[in-house]
Amino acid sequence: MVRRDGNTLVIAAIENSTQLRESKKDEGPPGPFQVRSYADLLRFPAIPATSKDTPSGQRDISVPVVDAIIMPTIRSADQISCAVELASRARCQLLTLHTDNLPSGLSSVLAGLKRGEATPLVLRSGLKSHQLLDFGAALPQSLVSFAARDISRKRNLGLLIGRMRGWTRMLLLDDDIRRLSIEKLSAAAALLDKYPVVGLQVNKYPDASVVGHARRLTGRRQEPFISGGSLLVDPQRINGFFPALYHEDWLCVINHLRLGEVAIGGKVGQLPYKPFSSPERARHEEFGDILASGLLWLMHTRGKASTDPVSPALSDDDYWREATKLSFWKPVLEQRTALIESIMTRFKAHNPHDLVPAQSLAVSQMRCGELMPDEFVSFTKSWLSSLAVWREQLSSIPGVDSVEKGLAELGILHIVQPHHGGPQLTPALSNRRRQAQSPTVGSTLMLGSLVGAASGALSRRLRPRARKSP
Repeated sequence: MVRRDGNTLVIAAIENSTQLRESKKDEGPPGPFQVRSYADLLRFPAIPATSKDTPSGQRDISVPVVDAIIMPTIRSADQISCAVELASRARCQLLTLHTDNLPSGLSSVLAGLKRGEATPLVLRSGLKSHQLLDFGAALPQSLVSFAARDISRKRNLGLLIGRMRGWTRMLLLDDDIRRLSIEKLSAAAALLDKYPVVGLQVNKYPDASVVGHARRLTGRRQEPFISGGSLLVDPQRINGFFPALYHEDWLCVINHLRLGEVAIGGKVGQLPYKPFSSPERARHEEFGDILASGLLWLMHTRGKASTDPVSPALSDDDYWREATKLSFWKPVLEQRTALIESIMTRFKAHNPHDLVPAQSLAVSQMRCGELMPDEFVSFTKSWLSSLAVWREQLSSIPGVDSVEKGLAELGILHIVQPHHGGPQLTPALSNRRRQAQSPTVGSTLMLGSLVGAASGALSRRLRPRARKSP
């Protein structure tokens, strides 16, 4: 055994024995937590060759490789250094999205970019939820973490700004992603000429749930999928949003997955972290982990669109009908319970003295036992309705020539404050300025009733918008 970050890693193979198994042979196809890879839901096109003298796809060599890099962050300023270097080489905009305050030393870190190329945005967390910015938080859940709300609103803000600015190539990048060179970015971004979503997979230290990491410790590896932490999107074509739950990135692109519109453009690295440092992490991940795993499994087994004329593409209603049945979620929950029990049994047998992962697993087990099938049905129905409303609202927002004008049009300058250099920004705004920045287009952006929105509107595509210079 080897110790890393205080957690025991089991490098030995798990022997066949009378222990509880996750799956048994001759019992039909694997369940939602037995599928090792969902690679069949992704596209793996040839990655274009690239160099500093090679255009990125259909873009002229004089045009930036991407229009902007969007980096949600809650960490220190030095964690942004890699994004600053990448934005400088890509000659693109860099938007860093912070919560309540800018980190100390940010000005010096951003000094590597020309004036106007970097726009730090501070999102104020203590205010009442905004009807569009916090759109995903309105979906029914019995438990929502601050972290889920924070990343949801930041990534949704990135989509909104990209849409209004007319950008067609945008990189969503977390501050713990590494080994992303300009050559790799240029090659992957070229795939956006065909696909609305292009992911860069983390393969050395994949971003997984607490249960997923515990499963790895017992020798069961899950292949990497796609992550919002290193995701290229075309804001004019992407048709989902990020809800406030774990695996919000999978939910955002789930209909693109079904249609075969999500490609993999390469691999990146990610800084290791301690998944078992807080058992509460497991509690907050459980609902989203079950939901996303169930929906991917449904797609994997029954819901993929097909180009075969004998078996035509399924409609949205046909695909989602099963996901809104209690009879679908009941066995999914049963199999999740069996999975956690299996991991706990194997882990205790091989790591009887390592209590830290076991504590997180116990919390996952408890949370799983609290969840009922109707919670997943309710969430999925509201998700379908909210998608129709989100798309309708995005089709009506105007184009702008600056980020700050976009924030003003959205009516969120009292929540999101841009910073253009100078003294360190603080979240405080005078009452006078808050009143001046109150929403001006609220009537245009009213979301209406989520549940009452017609699900038939899901097939509506966002109208493409002419690209503007970044």
